[in-house]
Amino acid sequence: MKKISKKVSRKVKVTHPSFPKVPLNRPLKIKQKKVWQVLLGDKNHYRVGIYSPKFSSVNEINEFEKHTIKEFFMLIEGNLSLVLCDNKNKGRKKIIKLKPLQPVFVDTWHNGFCPDGPFTGKAIVVERDLFTTFYINN
Repeated sequence: MKKISKKVSRKVKVTHPSFPKVPLNRPLKIKQKKVWQVLLGDKNHYRVGIYSPKFSSVNEINEFEKHTIKEFFMLIEGNLSLVLCDNKNKGRKKIIKLKPLQPVFVDTWHNGFCPDGPFTGKAIVVERDLFTTFYINN
């Protein structure tokens, strides 16, 4: 695997409101074949979403992201691997295969893939509701 570029290609600021209003005390709908779906949140605290990568191999990933906050990932369906890259590894990529109900807390450049095909794995993600995301090209 090649090293990634460290030059920021774009940035996106997430501000309030950063999550939809949802009905209380009822099941929520999770959209299929969607990379990122914010489900709900609590202003000034957190938001929760579903992450399901469109990539099926690390070689397809063309961009990595990093936030000004940390993110909690936990596999809830299928197979999903996170690809991490940070300065501690001198720009090298590290693949973490998520396991059901075994959370990973991420604070570095990342993306993901589903080895069984696009959108075949899902992770629940918990993050702050106000932050900036930076993107770099692979």
